[in-house]
Amino acid sequence: MKRTQVTGDLLLATSSELAQKLGGYVVLMLLSRHVDKGRMGELFFAVTVATFAAAVTELGTSRYLLREVAGSPARALARLGEVLALRIPLLAAAFVVLNAAVLALRPELSVLFLLTSAYVLVGDLYYSYGAFFLGVRRVGLRAATGAGGQLLLVAVVAAGVALGLSLPAILGGYVAASALTVGASALVVRRQFGRVPLAWDAGVARRVAGVSAPFFLLTALGLAHSKADTAMLFALASPVAVASYEAGYKLLEVSRFAVRPAVMIFFPIAAAMAARAEWTGIAALVRRLVGVAGALGVVTAAAVLAAASAVVPLVWGAQYADAVPILRVLSLTIPSLFVGTVALFLAGALHVERAAVLVTAAALVANVAINAVAIPRWGALGAAWCTLLTETALTAGVMALVVRRLRAAQTTARSAAPPPARGTPDLAANDLAANDLAANAANG
Repeated sequence: MKRTQVTGDLLLATSSELAQKLGGYVVLMLLSRHVDKGRMGELFFAVTVATFAAAVTELGTSRYLLREVAGSPARALARLGEVLALRIPLLAAAFVVLNAAVLALRPELSVLFLLTSAYVLVGDLYYSYGAFFLGVRRVGLRAATGAGGQLLLVAVVAAGVALGLSLPAILGGYVAASALTVGASALVVRRQFGRVPLAWDAGVARRVAGVSAPFFLLTALGLAHSKADTAMLFALASPVAVASYEAGYKLLEVSRFAVRPAVMIFFPIAAAMAARAEWTGIAALVRRLVGVAGALGVVTAAAVLAAASAVVPLVWGAQYADAVPILRVLSLTIPSLFVGTVALFLAGALHVERAAVLVTAAALVANVAINAVAIPRWGALGAAWCTLLTETALTAGVMALVVRRLRAAQTTARSAAPPPARGTPDLAANDLAANDLAANAANG
């Protein structure tokens, strides 16, 4: 890709990510002032459970789809059809199973879970379309559909709060916004690219699920690692503790908009380069991405530390003042969070996602073990320190996998290269070629 195109895509992706994050926080600001804190804690818990269920139905297919479409654009519609045919039945099954379980175990939360799971599961289908748009390098379509859906949600929630509607009524608007976003994305694909051939074939579904399985495990374990604190706080503390912790964690999540656009743009580029075995160029790209992510992380962490006492009351209101120290501890996680986000996507592009699964599983086990001790003693603040420790360890482990993969690939490429012809100044020529390739890759 040309440097100007990469720059334009980055600007589009950054603008879209910022709009979606800001929209999400406008929604939370409205709800936190309209809904009781304990009820908000129950909502956060329901979203956590539904999000994990969505990850199960997703099966890692979004990253698989993005990598496959980037490597073979001619097969893009067929790959999307395979993924949708696998996901739609799983979404329906997850919706039924989840709500049946809640009805049996916690019937007082049944209405809340019914509506929450509907908007989360339906909305999660959008990310299959989003992966398709990124894979075919149509970042503008990804930005327009994603930001448009978030703006629609803001309008729905604002109207519900202004009218004084109950939380279930507002969640009904969530469901409608999710359905409209997915429907609009499907319409864009049909008009811009053609009909999606849904592959209702068990053999195809098994193949896609098998290839996507490492991505699924990576996503599910990563989600479990990030949300174990919330689930354990609900079980070991109270919904109010969940609300306080999530108030800090949600503000931590918004910081990711600074690094996610780069991941969205460079993941398909790195995957295509890996398919062509351009290891020197990928190494240069990795150094650039990790360096920028680390620097951004340090600057962002410093900004959050300085602004925490002002931002928390502004977003959540005075009743969430206990979230300020939680946010300050979580802000220390930002540098490793940024680098870890880049590292996990690079692991997928370089086909080392299976090894990354083991590292993520180890981090999850450590997270649960430390939380089991920290939460009963220190509550939500203990959970925040646990997040800092395990997120840093996870990032270090995945980065080690990426570096080892690159070194092994470069060693193999050098040993397989034919010897230079007699009289050829091979060292100078190889150095020049390597430098040119690295510069081209780093520039996009």
